[in-house]
Amino acid sequence: MSTRPIIEISGLSHTYPGTRAAPPHQALIDVALRVDTGEKVALLGPNGSGKSTLLRILMTSLKPSSGQVQIGGLELGREPDQIRRQIGVVFQKPALDIRMTVWENLRAAGRLYRIPGAQLEERGTGLLQRLGLNDRRKTLVGALSGGLARRVELARALLSQPPLLILDEPTTGLDPVARREFWRQVEALRQETPMSVVLTTHLLEEADDCDRVAILHRGRVLAYDQPGVLQRSIGTEVLQVRGDDPQLLSQELAQFLGAQTQVVDQSVRVSLNGPPSLDRLMATFGGRIKALSLAHPSLDDVFVHLTGEHLQAAEVEA
Repeated sequence: MSTRPIIEISGLSHTYPGTRAAPPHQALIDVALRVDTGEKVALLGPNGSGKSTLLRILMTSLKPSSGQVQIGGLELGREPDQIRRQIGVVFQKPALDIRMTVWENLRAAGRLYRIPGAQLEERGTGLLQRLGLNDRRKTLVGALSGGLARRVELARALLSQPPLLILDEPTTGLDPVARREFWRQVEALRQETPMSVVLTTHLLEEADDCDRVAILHRGRVLAYDQPGVLQRSIGTEVLQVRGDDPQLLSQELAQFLGAQTQVVDQSVRVSLNGPPSLDRLMATFGGRIKALSLAHPSLDDVFVHLTGEHLQAAEVEA
């Protein structure tokens, strides 16, 4: 029996109109995605890949050029108000008023959601307790650490008890400890209440922890599956070799190993099904190899396989 989708997207494209200074830009090209109820899905890609545009469409703040989008069985173009009641959002840029206390921020959000006073008190207090923030109830948001402020934003997003939580680069600017704590809190909340999560990220460890990952590049979804399935799709091992004249070395290694090679950042990369004989490799090419590594594929390796560049390098260029 198939799981009911919380999001269904088909044929979705969007083009930003041009200006005098810049031509029109197609940010999304024929995107198709399905997110099942209860799933945690990552949109992985560099800046300029289309992640933010896709999120803006899902949040109903941007009308797409073409395509169909359904959220919770509701059609985006026909029922935007009802869809907004289905989603909670943590934006990349802080959306809290730093001059107000934690509780004042929640109360203001509750009024926007039109949550009755008694219900707001119950929900808000419950969220603050679960997120370890109840003792900060009267603290000005501006006095909180980045990690604690992010948790307040999470509580704010969940006040309306939405079945879909959208997180736009939610751990940007957080240190590793605060980042881990943020995700621990998200997972704890998911255990308590059935909730689907869609997040954008360029951090591989965050994508690795998701049920499925959509890899976006230049407006297209290049791959969409479980992280392990994506990694296994390119092989069981990734060999990386650095040496003089990488183009010539690439051609010779392709013939020697019987596999397709890529030259990325002056290194030859080969995806293999099984470890190669390093003794034979060194005996044949040892004098020309300056450095060699062999590892199981990562999501960055999948990105390299699909695009010919590292995710972080694409991030810098975008």
